[in-house]
Amino acid sequence: MSTARRGTFRPRRWAWLLLLVALLAPAWELLLPAGPFPAAERVTILIERRESVRAVATDLQRDGVIHSPFGFLVLARLMNLDRHIKAGQYAFRLGITVPALLRALDRGMYGLDLLTIPEGLTLIEISSLLSERLGVRASTIDSLAHDPALLDSLRVPAPSLEGYLAPDSYEWLPGTSPEVVLRTMVEHTRERVQRAAAGCDSLPLGFDTHRVLTLASIVEAEAQSASERPRIARVYLNRLVRSMRLQADPTVGYALGRNPRSKLTLRDLRVESAYNTYLHEGLPPGPICAPGFASIEAVVRAAPQSNELYFVARGDGHHLFASTYAQHLANISAAHALQAALEAREDSLAAPPAPLAPLAHAAPPAPAPHAARRDTAR
Repeated sequence: MSTARRGTFRPRRWAWLLLLVALLAPAWELLLPAGPFPAAERVTILIERRESVRAVATDLQRDGVIHSPFGFLVLARLMNLDRHIKAGQYAFRLGITVPALLRALDRGMYGLDLLTIPEGLTLIEISSLLSERLGVRASTIDSLAHDPALLDSLRVPAPSLEGYLAPDSYEWLPGTSPEVVLRTMVEHTRERVQRAAAGCDSLPLGFDTHRVLTLASIVEAEAQSASERPRIARVYLNRLVRSMRLQADPTVGYALGRNPRSKLTLRDLRVESAYNTYLHEGLPPGPICAPGFASIEAVVRAAPQSNELYFVARGDGHHLFASTYAQHLANISAAHALQAALEAREDSLAAPPAPLAPLAHAAPPAPAPHAARRDTAR
């Protein structure tokens, strides 16, 4: 008869085993990386104001920062952080533990954050820059910039804050309300117009702030040389006085939904839009970008009265100006010749040196091809 003993059921042993599993499961959930071999890279997480902790946990799991929302939510509750996660844009290293993650969210993004808004950006571009610093989606900022209630409270007679957000360097605490930021930038713009007009009896052509900003935005998109801004502004003011169409390329680029400084074709100039100054007289309905102080001042204090009505880009950052159309046509030809010479010089500098041929068999160089260029200048 076999003396082997059969295994007996031991409830206490199984209880200890289940307890061990119960203790290890949270440790695995909270203390181990979400991936078996976490990369050294960081994942950027955007947490909006008043976003729920459950939504944050879902985003963190989706981006591979945590295993699952369960452990995150439980520990957030135990640490009393489920209602105190601060908005902002965070960069978390893959492999961070949940306790460390929650501590970072509890501290929030701290310290003043310097943000520089360059001149000539459109509202969409500015919204994108603000989004990175404020922890709010760009679409949310853009929507707020179109909010009729906000526009009315800021006395902006336009469908959006396009052109009213002053380009400059700002310092904001992360999590600052987007409305506070937009109001600050609009007030900064008004202060600039007032400063530019200080000492002037009146604004040119009886302009108000909106018209000054509208024309200044066109000057901003046209001018590359600071010294030419007042002269370009004078050309446009002269055309307005004579009821001539401005024929400003940047307004067409804006009408097409592009950057105002984008290149255009002849077909583009036929787009039907109130912003197309090739088809409609006067100023467009509003600014097409954010003008800097130099462009605002150029409009308010345009170059001394002249008869100039045209200008054409030379291709080197400067323009040729004319008072008559005949002179303008001559300037166009001169500008094309200069642009062709500049392109030929760039091509020669970029081309690798040709191998030397025996002198007895040297052939004359082939003529360089001349590319036709469309003129889009006024």
